[in-house]
Amino acid sequence: MCLCASLKGIGQISAMDVQTQAQLAKLGPIFDALGEKAVAISVLGGGAQASIWRIQTDRRTYALRVLKPGSPGLDPAIDARLRRTLSQNGAAVVRPVLTSEEVTTPEISAQWVLDDFVDGRPLSGPLPRQPANDLGHSLGVLHGLDQDAWAEIPVSLPSALSGLGKLRLGAKQALYQELINHTLAPENTRVAVCHGDLHANQVFRKRHGGIAIMDFGLARRCDCRWDLAAVLLAYGRGSFDAVLAGYPGNAVDLDKVLPFAQTLAIAALMRGRAKAAAAQTFLDNHPVQLDT
Repeated sequence: MCLCASLKGIGQISAMDVQTQAQLAKLGPIFDALGEKAVAISVLGGGAQASIWRIQTDRRTYALRVLKPGSPGLDPAIDARLRRTLSQNGAAVVRPVLTSEEVTTPEISAQWVLDDFVDGRPLSGPLPRQPANDLGHSLGVLHGLDQDAWAEIPVSLPSALSGLGKLRLGAKQALYQELINHTLAPENTRVAVCHGDLHANQVFRKRHGGIAIMDFGLARRCDCRWDLAAVLLAYGRGSFDAVLAGYPGNAVDLDKVLPFAQTLAIAALMRGRAKAAAAQTFLDNHPVQLDT
């Protein structure tokens, strides 16, 4: 069965290879459900977990994320339900439109989620006050959800700490290990629904104003200070103060979040990735000092 009818108006389809055309044609029911006509499709990106497409219809522009089999992370329906709840409560997140649980696509077994397309760019620091306040408010809404009502979201450490192995960091190894043991200790943990994978590329400044937090596919229930620590590590002290100004309540401050940010920086050093230099700079500016 060919579902090409909904795609015949796509101007770029003639330039696509046969395999790509066939894959997109299988998604024709999505356009039918929207009551819209697709006029352009282009590839936004892709990786080990998903392929992402920009779809422009005669009414608006969308981002379609098609998950690859066995991809880790939340089920798209749970992801969409979480973001809808956050949006309804005033958080600045990308609005989900449809998921593979809401529209049947008979010729494709992969799960997918269709979102509004965010026209903008990653929000890099130092942050202007309003975007920083908006980020703090949005994280406050997220962390304020009843975590017991979101049992589908796993209890786990943030993705940045996955595979945290044996330290090999020279003279500071014992000090860093003590810090890690402290931040990973279960006592007094403030479990909340968290983004779990926050970094500068996950927060977009929209072209026409406002921000949008992206990609909740690795959300988990963990200590809310990990999300705030990721903000501190990504944007620095000055921006962090402005983020906290938008964060509701006074349950957290720099001193309570800093050890978690230091742990994230140590994890980046251990992995030796591109962020290692920035992590080292952060630790140089915020040296680990534990009470003896």
